[in-house]
Amino acid sequence: MRDWPVMRTLAETRRGPVLAGAFRDGGKVVGLGSLRLRGLRGLGLAVADVDSMVIGAFPGIALTGGLPGTLHPSGGPPPELFGAAVRALETALRQAFGRRLQAVLYRQIYRRELPELLRGVALVRAGVPALLLRNTFADYDAYLRTLRKSRRVDQQRLVRNIDADPSVTVRFGPAAGSGLDPDAFFRLSVESARRNHTVRWPPLRYWPRDLFATVLELPDVLALSYSAPDGSLIAATLTFDHPVAPVLGPWGARPLGTDRRSGLWFDHLARLIRWGIEQQRPLIIGGKGAQGPKEALGFVPEPQWTVLRRL
Repeated sequence: MRDWPVMRTLAETRRGPVLAGAFRDGGKVVGLGSLRLRGLRGLGLAVADVDSMVIGAFPGIALTGGLPGTLHPSGGPPPELFGAAVRALETALRQAFGRRLQAVLYRQIYRRELPELLRGVALVRAGVPALLLRNTFADYDAYLRTLRKSRRVDQQRLVRNIDADPSVTVRFGPAAGSGLDPDAFFRLSVESARRNHTVRWPPLRYWPRDLFATVLELPDVLALSYSAPDGSLIAATLTFDHPVAPVLGPWGARPLGTDRRSGLWFDHLARLIRWGIEQQRPLIIGGKGAQGPKEALGFVPEPQWTVLRRL
C-alpha cells in the first residue's frame, strides 16, 4: 500500500495551532485529518495531538465512509488503510517540524485500528468508551420492549406529557434555518457541561461559541429544541445525520427548577432514538458521557484507547 501525501493547512486558535488537511491517493481524496500542536505537561514533549475537533467519540483520522472500521456495521475501511494514513501523517510531520516535534498522540482509537499504532515505541491508556445503539429493531415499539419495564413506561410517559405541556414547545428538524440562537445554545451547553462534569479525568470539554454558529448552518445537522412560551430556549441538542451512524451532539439545558421541568434529557433521547429507528439507521453513536443512563436506554460501551507514539 502506497503512503498518501498530506495536504496541510494551518490555523491559529485560542488553544494553539491546529493542522488540518486531506489524505490523497494520487488525485483522489481518501480521508481527512486534524490535530493540534501542543506541549504535553509532565513529560516535557512537543506533540501532535491527533483528535476530532468536533465529535468527541471520533479519532482525528477519518477515512472514506466517515466511521472507524470498528464502529461500521459493514466493517468500514480495513485497518491497513488506517495504518497507511498514520504513516503518511507522521512522515509529513517529520518533514514539516523535524526534531521540534517529539511525539504523536492519537485519541479515540478503537480495537481494529489499535494494532496499527503498536508498532515501535508506544504508550497506551484506556479511554472513556463510546456508547453505541445498534438498530436491530423492527420498529420503535420493538426497541421499547428491550428496556426494563420501569424505564419503558417512563420513556413513554415523558414524551406523552411533554407533548401535552403548553409551557414547552418541541421542535425537531434541520438545524439550518431553524432559528436556534447559537449564543443561547452555547451558554446552555457550557452550563450543562460544568454542572455534570464531576471527574478529574477526562478534563471538561465543550465547543467554542463560533463552532455552534458554524454547525447550525451545515446540511445534515438536525436540531431538537425545547422553548418556553416567550420563545426563550429551555434546552437543545444537535444530531449529525449519517446514512449509517448518526452521532448525537452537544446537549444544553437550563438547571432544574421553575424555569425547566424534569425529564427533558431522557425525553430528547427517546425522540432521537425513535427517529433513528424509523429512518432505519443501522447505528446511533451516543458520545461518551452519561454512560449509566444511556446503558439503561440500550446503548453499549465500545472500548477505545489513547496512544502516544514517538515520532
